[in-house]
Amino acid sequence: MNVHNYSVFPSIITEVECDCFNHIRDPLIEWIENYATTNAGVTLSNRGGWQSKSDFYELDSFEQYVDYILTYTTSALSFYNLDFKLSNMWININKRGDYNMSHCHPSSIISGVLWVKCPENCGSLVFNSPNIFSESQLILSIDEDVKNKINYHESFVFSNPSEGKIILFPSHLHHHVEPNESEYDRISIAFNLVAENKGS
Repeated sequence: MNVHNYSVFPSIITEVECDCFNHIRDPLIEWIENYATTNAGVTLSNRGGWQSKSDFYELDSFEQYVDYILTYTTSALSFYNLDFKLSNMWININKRGDYNMSHCHPSSIISGVLWVKCPENCGSLVFNSPNIFSESQLILSIDEDVKNKINYHESFVFSNPSEGKIILFPSHLHHHVEPNESEYDRISIAFNLVAENKGS
């Protein structure tokens, strides 16, 4: 008997390892820390910590970092026949015990995060299956070998955030950040993209 399992209707999560991040890491962290000490944060998905307003990236002094992020992002997403445009961007600083609740990003098509400062045990990024309700019994009962082969899980975890990596994902995917268990700040820059067909 021949049996083949197809993974259909998948969600694509793209991981990008940025070149030469070590050249901008320290000045970027310094810029963020200076900005956070002089600007009030907001509370959205974050529980504890500090999150910036989502228009800070329009500052001239941050332009080089926006260009850096968008260069790698648009290149990595070139397999889509779309022109991506930045709609907003914000900074997250999670201290020990801080985390981000499960949420998604409405009104955008692709969302992303650049990990800027990631000490060990600073909090995994966890994506929750959009099918967990409709297919819960199937997901929980499937053999582990099949589950792992086609990523048919309740959740998908990036357990070791790595400085200089960008994670790009469909904005509708619910996700959360687990508590920072380290003694040091976890810093990331999150952003949303909208899109239109190329040439339109």
